[in-house]
Amino acid sequence: MISCKMLNYLEMLHLSPFRKNPKYHPPIPPQGENMDIEDLVKWAEKNTQADYVEIRYENLSKLHVELKDETFTTFTSARTSGFGIRILANGAWGFSSTNDARKVKDVIMDAYSMAKASAKSRDEKIELADAPIVRDRVTSKMHRKPSEVDIEEKIERLLSLEKRLKNNENVASSDIRYLDASGEKILGTSEGTYIEWDKNYLWQYVWLTGRDEHGFAAARDEIGSVDEGWELFERENENVLEERIIRKLNAQLKGTPPKRGEYPIVAGPIIVGIIAHEALGHLAEADLTINSPFHERLGKKIAPEFVNMSDRIVEGGFGNDKYDDEGVPIRDVHIINEGILKEIMLNREYAKRYEMQPNGHARAEYYGVPPIIRMRNTIFEPGDHTLEELLEGIKFGYYLVDFRGGQAELNSSFQVGVQEGYVIRNGEIAESIKDTSISGIAIEALKHITAVGKDFGLEMGRCGKGQLAYVSSGGPHLRFDKGIIVGGQQ
Repeated sequence: MISCKMLNYLEMLHLSPFRKNPKYHPPIPPQGENMDIEDLVKWAEKNTQADYVEIRYENLSKLHVELKDETFTTFTSARTSGFGIRILANGAWGFSSTNDARKVKDVIMDAYSMAKASAKSRDEKIELADAPIVRDRVTSKMHRKPSEVDIEEKIERLLSLEKRLKNNENVASSDIRYLDASGEKILGTSEGTYIEWDKNYLWQYVWLTGRDEHGFAAARDEIGSVDEGWELFERENENVLEERIIRKLNAQLKGTPPKRGEYPIVAGPIIVGIIAHEALGHLAEADLTINSPFHERLGKKIAPEFVNMSDRIVEGGFGNDKYDDEGVPIRDVHIINEGILKEIMLNREYAKRYEMQPNGHARAEYYGVPPIIRMRNTIFEPGDHTLEELLEGIKFGYYLVDFRGGQAELNSSFQVGVQEGYVIRNGEIAESIKDTSISGIAIEALKHITAVGKDFGLEMGRCGKGQLAYVSSGGPHLRFDKGIIVGGQQ
């Protein structure tokens, strides 16, 4: 089972890193020692017979706050810092990490030993596809980075948001979680790639429970950014967030249970996004493609010619970057192009296996784990229809706006909880529904898309695949005349 998971921890590592670079003011190294990432790569090359050496370094300051019903249940400020070393030797990977700079050379040798030991049991040797050598520094697009905002201002905003939400008569309980990070990341490889990132992100999650004379309900809201800093909360201000999440809560409280069955569905951008990510996107991650229905369908038609789906850089996308954690430039991946399954997401290892070009989808949660193939911003591309045109002709169906939790299997079967949905009656949006979910086989549902909207929306979130990754998903409104089962009363 593949599912997006909730962030519930922080790494609590403390280390001041160091290297030689006049652009920076590095922290004081322990015991006066002085090391440089590229010097470490050269040392590894000299002292091993590795085919490839990769050293990643991170130094991030993080804030994690949780405010639950007027009580700060979590209030943590931490610095996470360390080195991750990955070595390819004799056709096998070895990986090791440390948060102690004095042990980096020992860890390099550990990774090398692991690679050699692993190689003895491999029938097929790992090779890497060619990638350009990159020398670059990636600067932040944020106008106001999290590190530039006083803690008092952050706390004041959270308290103000909670007060505003709790003033609504239907809100019984609130849980607001906030996380941000600022710092740097460095990658150096034996091929000559050297990249420095000015790394920043922020994230907010709100969960409300409510009650009225109809019973109980819950609603969630999630936002985040790697490109917008504190200015995100000017656009996603208290008014905007309150209106959005209270609407979701009231739709549940005042809704009626839907009829169970297969009906015409108009899915909003957020529902479209969860289908794109959970049910289809994971199948297009090359390490999973090989055991999924997509493997035999590459190059074949799987949807109507007006359906297009991508994993790409999107304005405001939570998965945006310039390079991946192997140093490969990120490029757009056209997963479905005019109805044909065209491309999949690759790292260098799987690019070589598939005889394709790597496209920048190797991502690591933090320095302590090796990069694996991950999505970034997985979307359906806009089409030509207005929402009114999508609704036209539906005598009875459902308009689904937002989800609460979702999961999928590698056969593309999916089940998604719905936290905001409405009845469609005679082409018009009518009363809200509650206590429902949708399910289906995504590769079959694709065939029943009959129209694609011209609008576009994006959901920010987190995905778990052994590691956490910040991602976005979305698209336009889509109309499915068949292929999706609505859960509810018989």
